[in-house]
Amino acid sequence: MRRNCLVVMLVVALLVSLTVTAFTAEQVTLRFAWWGSQSRHDKTLKVIELFEKEYPNIKIKPEYTGWDGYFDKMAAQAAGGNLPDLMQHDYKFIKQYVDNNLIIPLDQYVAAGKIDFRDIPASVMTSGYLNGKLYGINLGNNTYAIIYDPEMFAQAGIAEPKPGWTWDDYMAACRQIKKKLGIYADTNIANSGRYAGFEHYLRQHGSKFFDDSGKSLGYTDDKLFVNFYKMDLALVKEKVFSTAEIRIENHTVENDLMVTKKTAMATYWSNQIIAISKAAGRPLKMALYPSIKGQVKEGQYLKPSMFLSITKHSKHPEEAAQFISFFINSVEAGKVLGTDRGVPVANKVRDALKANLSVAETEMFNFVELAAKYSSAIDPPYPASFQEVFDLLTDIHYKMLYEVLTPEAAAKEFRTKANAILAR
Repeated sequence: MRRNCLVVMLVVALLVSLTVTAFTAEQVTLRFAWWGSQSRHDKTLKVIELFEKEYPNIKIKPEYTGWDGYFDKMAAQAAGGNLPDLMQHDYKFIKQYVDNNLIIPLDQYVAAGKIDFRDIPASVMTSGYLNGKLYGINLGNNTYAIIYDPEMFAQAGIAEPKPGWTWDDYMAACRQIKKKLGIYADTNIANSGRYAGFEHYLRQHGSKFFDDSGKSLGYTDDKLFVNFYKMDLALVKEKVFSTAEIRIENHTVENDLMVTKKTAMATYWSNQIIAISKAAGRPLKMALYPSIKGQVKEGQYLKPSMFLSITKHSKHPEEAAQFISFFINSVEAGKVLGTDRGVPVANKVRDALKANLSVAETEMFNFVELAAKYSSAIDPPYPASFQEVFDLLTDIHYKMLYEVLTPEAAAKEFRTKANAILAR
């Protein structure tokens, strides 16, 4: 009898212990910061709910904004020693955070299986490595594109762009659009992201925007600058491209001239096809940037749409790693997120999405696959002062548009001032 009572007491003690452990398991709160549209915010919040159901001891505190000001906010938090546990990162900025020891290597969490890479091609994650260590988990593949209206091309009697079309083909198409439809052609490739068109042109000639040290420009022949911007200026003078005044006003997806059929082409990142197609209310397509006969290499490259990184201020990096793994591998989460952050990296998530893609999403999937065949390796992440250099390029570009500077003078001024910025 005493023996039975002892057994019962042991069982009860064990159950109590398990219950106490369950209720006293560490409750962890992770701060997660990201930028994006309201649609992205809503989708991400739903995925957070899914994660919290699967991991009830982990709570995610969302901190989200639009793109403008996001990295200013992160810089302020970094200065105050208060970065979130998880932050959405960008290829342009990640090197600064690595160099300043603000985000941590993730290799140990991959090795331990906390971040599951089994369903993700190794090539997809290479862009997240710096100095031989993994600092950013790629959330989707992306590339820049010429978004065009196929109906307008047909009305102008122009064949839709195919891989291998040249800058001469592009300029001829632009002139034909103006002649036949009386509208601007593109809004526009020289101004894309302030740098993408010129960077593409440099890469085709075997050069880079920045050298590998990040202390100077990556090209030595100013004729590349002159020749590229002369194409833009020629079409502006012919009223094929929009004026400087219109470009200043035309800086969002919603107010792009493409939306109101005042242009037949626009230049954006491939994942933006969804937003601009929705704003335009009609199907749009994408084309590769023009090539050059005898080019040294393909100018096009695939870019991680964005990363997820764990900051050095996180007190719970293992739990943060669990969230990252869920975010990229969960099919249920993937169905909620869709293609908002680019083409998903996990094979099973991509396969699950393909059956129910919208017309714009299908275009994006197909275009990223096409671009992969006509791309060369992405250049190293930009130096810390890149934004100053891009702002300088924008300022000098407008000086050319207003005929304050000739392309030759602009090339010299840009080189002198850009190298001074980079050498600091």
